[in-house]
Amino acid sequence: MSLSTESSLRTLFLTEGVLKVIGGAIFVFSPSSVLKSLTFAPYSATSEALVRNFGTQTLAFSIPLFLAARSDTASVKSRKLVYWTLLAREGLLALGLLAQIGASYVRQRFETANEEVDIGAIEEGRAGTVRELREDKMVGSTKLKGGMWLWVAELTPFVVGRLWILTKSDWF
Repeated sequence: MSLSTESSLRTLFLTEGVLKVIGGAIFVFSPSSVLKSLTFAPYSATSEALVRNFGTQTLAFSIPLFLAARSDTASVKSRKLVYWTLLAREGLLALGLLAQIGASYVRQRFETANEEVDIGAIEEGRAGTVRELREDKMVGSTKLKGGMWLWVAELTPFVVGRLWILTKSDWF
């Protein structure tokens, strides 16, 4: 490994570590800033707690990055493992998000195909309310899918970059 590659890797690990600290802090201290791209306010306490928990995991992943950025032999030897671990975490997160997006499209298609007329609601004069509830659900689902697509778009460069770096055998 050349000195230039060593320096580049250290800079890369430190930069990613700082980005994880910033991202994790946003999740922990301002969960509403994350939730606003996924759903409409007001946000439930459960949603905010889950976002905060995800933030602590993001913060935790900064630690191996900082440790691998050091120049000692053990740190240098750990870099490939750290990168594989981060690739696994972010790759599985992206796949999980894509699975949720796909499932929501299937569910939406199924619900639309099997939508029944609520005769009782029509007779009671509630047909407008039922229609409005369905429209609200559709808008909420669309916002959630849009937020998940944004998250996939954010993860993709990291996943592609990690794959590229891991396949460059002279980097590790």
